[in-house]
Amino acid sequence: MADKYFASLPTEEIGASLLKKVDEFYFYLSRTGRNKLWERSYYQYYRAMDHKGNMYYTGEQDEFTNLPVNHFRNLLQHLVVMTTSQRPVYQPMAVNNDHKSQAQVILAKVLLEYYQKEKKIENHVKKAVETSLIYGDAFIGMEWDATSGIQYGIDNKGDVVNDGDIVIKNYNPLNVIFDPTIVEYHKRNWIILVEFVNRFELSAKFKKQSEEILSVGQDNQIERVSTRLGWDRYENEDLIPVYKFYHRPTIARPGGRYTELITPSIVLVDTALPYKDIPVFRIAPGEQDESPFGYSVGFDLLPIQEGIDGMNATAITNIGQFGVQNILVPMGSNISQEELSGGLSILQYDPNLGPPSPLQLTATSPETYNYMAKLEALMETISGVNSVTRGNPESSLKSGAALALVQSMAIQFNSGLQASYAQLLEDTGTGMINILKTYATTPRVADIAGKSNAPYMQEWTKESINQINRVVEDMGNPLSTSLAGRLNLAENLMAGGFIENPDQYIQVLETGRLEPVLEGKRRENVFIKGENEALRSGKKEVIALVTDKHQVHIMEHKTLLSDVDARGDKELQVRVLKHIQEHITLLRTTDPGLLALLGEQPLPPLQMPGQPQPQPGQPGQPGPQSQPPVGGGEVEASEMLESQTPGEQEARKVKLPNMPKNPLSGEEFNIISGGL
Repeated sequence: MADKYFASLPTEEIGASLLKKVDEFYFYLSRTGRNKLWERSYYQYYRAMDHKGNMYYTGEQDEFTNLPVNHFRNLLQHLVVMTTSQRPVYQPMAVNNDHKSQAQVILAKVLLEYYQKEKKIENHVKKAVETSLIYGDAFIGMEWDATSGIQYGIDNKGDVVNDGDIVIKNYNPLNVIFDPTIVEYHKRNWIILVEFVNRFELSAKFKKQSEEILSVGQDNQIERVSTRLGWDRYENEDLIPVYKFYHRPTIARPGGRYTELITPSIVLVDTALPYKDIPVFRIAPGEQDESPFGYSVGFDLLPIQEGIDGMNATAITNIGQFGVQNILVPMGSNISQEELSGGLSILQYDPNLGPPSPLQLTATSPETYNYMAKLEALMETISGVNSVTRGNPESSLKSGAALALVQSMAIQFNSGLQASYAQLLEDTGTGMINILKTYATTPRVADIAGKSNAPYMQEWTKESINQINRVVEDMGNPLSTSLAGRLNLAENLMAGGFIENPDQYIQVLETGRLEPVLEGKRRENVFIKGENEALRSGKKEVIALVTDKHQVHIMEHKTLLSDVDARGDKELQVRVLKHIQEHITLLRTTDPGLLALLGEQPLPPLQMPGQPQPQPGQPGQPGPQSQPPVGGGEVEASEMLESQTPGEQEARKVKLPNMPKNPLSGEEFNIISGGL
């Protein structure tokens, strides 16, 4: 028994220990037969690489004809499409809800969309879904490569210095090594990734060990198990295996560990874990109980596919060998032929011996075809991909409601894989943000933002997204997947007043995305949050403009005073109430036509006590003109603390008449009893 944890061994000993873990993992796969299951699933999924697009022959004398019909691949492909058809939408989440954090949320979302397109994250995730259905597990690795990105300088040794960037790679479970004895994958503390890299690229990257890297030969890279499946595989002496060991921070290994090696003696990197957590993310269609390995419905489809292939071979062999009919004639039948015009012939035969008859050898038992159809239906039932989803609905399903119900059942059955897919998207998005928060130190130009979000980012570094702590995944609105759904969504938004111009309507109709509609309102809300922070701090003057949404601003600004501490802060009250009064003044004095365009309701002008109310204009005459408020258009905030409106202050100056007195008793008129 080892008296020291293997992950804490010194650099000169860690290499041999890690490769021993790799050997133990492959031995476990061989002993349990799991590698055979993976190989069987891989070969069935890519069956065309076996038959090369032809029927093929088997048997001792090639007497059997085989016609592969790969339902296995077709069903798994449908599961992939059902899971990934809705384009993912990343939603970054900030630690706080202040103006700075909300602005960072917008920036982070733009960055995620950029990497989704530039680094093809969506393609990597789709590939992971497909791989997981073949093997039961699939992985995406993510790391920071300092040699990638844009060149921005030369170091003192004359080497090019790049700003670095994220590198994303897919891994099948044969190239992801972990402890196979743990009962749940998420309880693993370490992972070893196996990656085949060009030795000359490695030599140029690790110049101090260049000679050792170039000297690695075939004897040093004997693969313990066939970690690269495929019929068309061949050896390439330029590619050598590189093992990347990640250990998360634990009590036994504080700070974690990252080690990169080729052989026990060639350790390229050995340091503390340079990431917040292990940057390897997993997807599994299902989990196997008491095991760290996933489970795929494809495993259950394999023997059924083999049965269908066998019956197909029986039918096609029978038809192929006996498809050309033979004629039975009695011996001595004296059959003669006489040709007529037009290609017709007359056959004469002895009626006592009977006419010639065909020899029927091609008839295959109806039970064979019935059972083949039953097996195909069983594959659909087990996979949850029904005939409607495959585009071949049963004749009994005639109404649209029935077809929609059956289709929805297929989607519901597939919800487990969809949940794992969403989790993978969230993990990759969060991992990407965490890596950028750590390593994006050099300023990066914001042309990746696009036109719609241009005001939010000109140049960014890791500090620009340091308030983002995680990313959640919005799988999108199911209505947006169909034209009818998008049309209904656009009409509802227009009826609710959210769509303000034809361009927004067309964008919603074409894409189903709400960003074109919500972008302006989102900017307004972020701006108001910034104003509230400025009012709270008092460090920056806040000015109201005629184009503001005054009612929205007033309702949001007043929340600053909905706090016990704020009620005791006189300076804060003065700042907030003064700014609110600016909005009120603009509502009274701004051109009513402009307010109408902005969707604002103008306020009536203030009236002096005793001044008659303005009358509506007669037909053909202009209406009442707006008058500036009393006191030159502004009221001091200190006066507002005593009286909330200027009208109340004026009202207090007015003396009410004295009530009449009873001449006999001298008492004033009682307003309650109505008597003297």
